[in-house]
Amino acid sequence: MANPRDTKRPESGDDGTSPTGDLAARIARAQAERPKAVAQPADVGGTVSGANRAFRLASEFVAAIIVGAGLGYVIDLVAGTKPWAMVILLLLGFAAGVLNVVRSAAAMNAASAVPPGTPAMPDDDDD
Repeated sequence: MANPRDTKRPESGDDGTSPTGDLAARIARAQAERPKAVAQPADVGGTVSGANRAFRLASEFVAAIIVGAGLGYVIDLVAGTKPWAMVILLLLGFAAGVLNVVRSAAAMNAASAVPPGTPAMPDDDDD
């Protein structure tokens, strides 16, 4: 085995080829043999767990409320209208949060819907 402290580059082969030429050919051959990975969308309906859905919907709802309240607070500080802008934008943030949750839930349900004509699971209790 070569000395790890040896900084001398390996000599080229007797036939004038580079010592890494064989490695490059083997890598190219291995990459050609490997099946190409198909890119999947990040939000595939069948792979999203219930906890993941709940966390996503809850975070969208809470974020809309916090943004509305924060903008209202800043407007109140600048305009001196305490607490009216914050109350109004808090309510608008709540409405926006509900709208976001409804839209996201509808999109998730549509993505994970069972195609028509798919048979139901058999019920063993009826036999």
